[in-house]
Amino acid sequence: MYDNLFEPMKIGKMEVKNRLVVPAMSTLTATPEGACTEQFVKYIERKAQGGWGLIITEYYGVAPNVGFFPRMLGIWNDELVENHKQVSAAAHRGGAKIAAQISHSGRETFIAVSDENLVAPSPIRDVSGSKKPRELTKEEIKEIVNKYGDTALNLKRAGFDAIEIYAAHGYLISNFLSKYSNKRIDEYGGCLENRMRFLLEIVENTREKVGPDFPILVRISTREFVPGGLSIAESRVIAKKLEEASVDAIDCSQGIFTVSNNIVEPMQMENGVFLNASKEIKECVSIPVISAGRINEASLASSALETKKCDFVGMGRASLADPDFPKKVKENRLDEIRDCIGCVQGCIGGNMRGENCHCFVNPELNREFELPFNPVNEPKNIAVVGSGVSGLEAAITAKKRGHHVTVYEKDSRPGGTWNIAALPPYKGELVTFINWQVDECHRLGIEIKYNTPFNENDANNYDEVIVATGCKPFMPPISGHQQENVVQANDVLKQDAPFGKNVVVLGGGSVGVETAEYMAFSGSNATIVEMREDILIGLERETWIMLKDSVKEYRMNVYTDSKVMKIEDDQVYIERKGKEIVLDEIDTVVVAAGSKSINDLVEPLKQKGVKVAVVGDAKQVRNGLSAVYEGYVAGYNA
Repeated sequence: MYDNLFEPMKIGKMEVKNRLVVPAMSTLTATPEGACTEQFVKYIERKAQGGWGLIITEYYGVAPNVGFFPRMLGIWNDELVENHKQVSAAAHRGGAKIAAQISHSGRETFIAVSDENLVAPSPIRDVSGSKKPRELTKEEIKEIVNKYGDTALNLKRAGFDAIEIYAAHGYLISNFLSKYSNKRIDEYGGCLENRMRFLLEIVENTREKVGPDFPILVRISTREFVPGGLSIAESRVIAKKLEEASVDAIDCSQGIFTVSNNIVEPMQMENGVFLNASKEIKECVSIPVISAGRINEASLASSALETKKCDFVGMGRASLADPDFPKKVKENRLDEIRDCIGCVQGCIGGNMRGENCHCFVNPELNREFELPFNPVNEPKNIAVVGSGVSGLEAAITAKKRGHHVTVYEKDSRPGGTWNIAALPPYKGELVTFINWQVDECHRLGIEIKYNTPFNENDANNYDEVIVATGCKPFMPPISGHQQENVVQANDVLKQDAPFGKNVVVLGGGSVGVETAEYMAFSGSNATIVEMREDILIGLERETWIMLKDSVKEYRMNVYTDSKVMKIEDDQVYIERKGKEIVLDEIDTVVVAAGSKSINDLVEPLKQKGVKVAVVGDAKQVRNGLSAVYEGYVAGYNA
């Protein structure tokens, strides 16, 4: 099945064993000096063991302090060359080819490290940036060109099979290519021929230093989705020029940081959303083309090759969710694959919080170096109370260690509040994780007792109880909240509570905005009232962009810094900056004011002397990333 994914193909003179590529993704696991760590080596090795054909590392800076993130890989001296031989060796041990991406972040350079390298073709701040960059001189341009070539040569010395020049996503080379950021009036600005000059000089310098047989890839943003940004027409020309300049493959991406939802596409975007762009590039070059963008299933990847949209399929987040994806596909174990759900909570979301790259559905990611398999010598009888994502993760992990595990679920189906989270129209992929967890329980022989509440006397049969009883919606004590037209957001999403034409949503977090979006899509006029200074505070940037756009598209009214004072019949009274505002002719008031933990079992069990672990929302209501990891840790430490 899907045999075309496993046909070998050459990039230059490098033969890749299959068409499955891990594109560059930041892990934030390098040392401040640019060295690789045991953590990063294990991360690469785990990917290679899973069967990926080509692994492209996160970027290596061409000089210190030129990265978007404060921790980046570097290879600018002999000591670092020796250090990074560990990376290429790890990939080769697993049978994969490995390429290193090379970059200078330009005006996107992380300014908390240094303003010195905050440079660009023109002194123009991106709308998402906080400082204006310095314009590069021609002498500085030549120096940077040389640094790209030197970095490529050092990577070749370190045993890498290829390099990828990073010319996408609003970083320095991308800044030169785009009219959006390049306003120069010399030979590096103006027409497309001039704007390509910097990139082509880098390719020429790099080729001279690495020799004719060492593969060079270039990653480009085929479209930038900002005014004056690169168009697909311009990218076709760029791709053709790169082929003429001896580049061996084009890696197609899109977007810049300002519209980062086009770089790391959240679940609101369709699968394979940019395959047609890579097809346009493929049609004008004869060298291999790599495509990426929400391709998270084998069927989608196979279809992309079959329809000649690309030659290689980049499946970055799919590789985070399940590093064994290629192996499982090849062995026709598709039901065992943990699919990426597009949540962006642990990968780019974690990076933006300054954390290592992690994954919602794969809590072992980037923890491989510190979480060895640890089978138990004396198995315990363990009860897991609750079959949401946290409870099932605890059960699976404890069972894999060798314990006897039983899951108690008071309802007739697994998932808990995760089932509600999957109800908005574009979030259907969330159920794939619960499906995988339940299937994994069946494979491992874990019994899930449905319609079976757990009480403290049941604990007599177990050595340990893991409490994963979740949470329930909170109803704030607002005057009038008992009225029939006041309903919970969860009930609206479950279609258990009808709503009218004019609706007010109390709460501007993700649940409130998603519920408002669902009702607006259904034809309602939605108003959001939020106590804080903005809606969607703390949400991952890519999802935030999409939901903000939806608020604009449906012309929702939004009141921030506002407190609901009372609800009367068809009126909602709010206070904003000391002034009263009355919202009239309101049919339905929807409450999305958060949730509170359900953990009534914990104290009675502790009083009986039972060993108890509390995980997920039962411990503290947070996002799913934390809940799954807590479940994993509870099972690992049981």
